[in-house]
Amino acid sequence: NFVYQLVRKLRANEQMNVPQDQVNTPTYNRDLADATRRLVEKGATGLFNIGGSQVLGRLDFAKEVVEALNALSIDKTKLLSADLLSAVTTSNSGQAALRPLASGLKLDRLQAEIPDWKPRSVKEAMADWMGNPTGKMIGE
Repeated sequence: NFVYQLVRKLRANEQMNVPQDQVNTPTYNRDLADATRRLVEKGATGLFNIGGSQVLGRLDFAKEVVEALNALSIDKTKLLSADLLSAVTTSNSGQAALRPLASGLKLDRLQAEIPDWKPRSVKEAMADWMGNPTGKMIGE
């Protein structure tokens, strides 16, 4: 998981190479689970994209995560440093898996099927994650 890797490296005061040319829709796993549950309960069939509410470059995503987690941090002496993020191109990133440069998802079909579902922003997802680190049972 990108966020876990990001936090682990920055807490260890290590530089993290982040592709600056990749754009996607970061997806909070709890939003993914909720949307999936709702689709199953409705008996929806077919293919649905489930993704986040923001289309972000990977580097911008990393910076938003750092900003959100720092704002939520109780111990202000242990803030994460965005200065440790190093912008690289995908071709120079050393990623084990090949990744597309543009992989944002359109959610039109999903939103038509479950119109009251809305994915959280990075800031909202980080606040939920920090407030509920172990999550909750599906359906709660």
